[in-house]
Amino acid sequence: MKRALVLITILLAIAASPRSGGTLSCAEDMSPVTRSRCNDLKGNKLWESSTTTVPIAGKPGHFLLTEEGKGNYSGFKGLTSNKSEFEFINDGKRLEPVYLKRRVSSDGGKVIFEETETFDNDKGRVECEVKDLIKNENKKKAFNYKGDIVNQFMMGSYIRRFLQAGEKEKTTYLVNDEPALYRVTLKVVGKEEITVKGKKRDAYKIYIDPQIGLLSPAKALLPKNYNWHSTRPPYEWLMFRGLESSINSPKVEIVSEACE
Repeated sequence: MKRALVLITILLAIAASPRSGGTLSCAEDMSPVTRSRCNDLKGNKLWESSTTTVPIAGKPGHFLLTEEGKGNYSGFKGLTSNKSEFEFINDGKRLEPVYLKRRVSSDGGKVIFEETETFDNDKGRVECEVKDLIKNENKKKAFNYKGDIVNQFMMGSYIRRFLQAGEKEKTTYLVNDEPALYRVTLKVVGKEEITVKGKKRDAYKIYIDPQIGLLSPAKALLPKNYNWHSTRPPYEWLMFRGLESSINSPKVEIVSEACE
């Protein structure tokens, strides 16, 4: 039960990691700079982030995503800021992670959290290291996988790709900052009109479904968390709604500030 409940945190990390200010950015096949904002359900701003994605010179098909965020993230006390660098491959045939480096700092500039993920896609192996400098904890783990794998920084591109292929459901491995590896299924559960930045948009509603067994009592306790992507190419991410991180974190709405 305890392990299954941890999935609540994982699911939210897909769209909005509280430690990274993560965003399902419009990213590499659209505007190179995107922004997102996280509000509580009363409309009060909790944090905001900006993401820049550029091709890497001399490495065809490789992109570098850099994200910077600041605000009040669940899981940390007071204001924190962060910077993340994530290299991935998107060459039209492959969508694969390469490495992630993430650092969170206090409002005074002191580094309080670090994370790295290094992927060997040929061998199907990812090596993870997480450092909590406040608790003086250092965790290292390695995982083997077969097939697709993503982290929170790749999920937007992954969803767009399966929408472009006309698919309605896709299962993938997800690595997070516990560190841990899980399987989740992304399901298009409907099409509806939503309002983003005062504009009405037609959007696909996508449910993130943890693969922990239909009869697991923990599954009934998991809150439903959703993302919305536009119904027209290039199927950009528009909004997320659900818990920000853990089961004790607030429900939030995270909206793209850049996609029109």
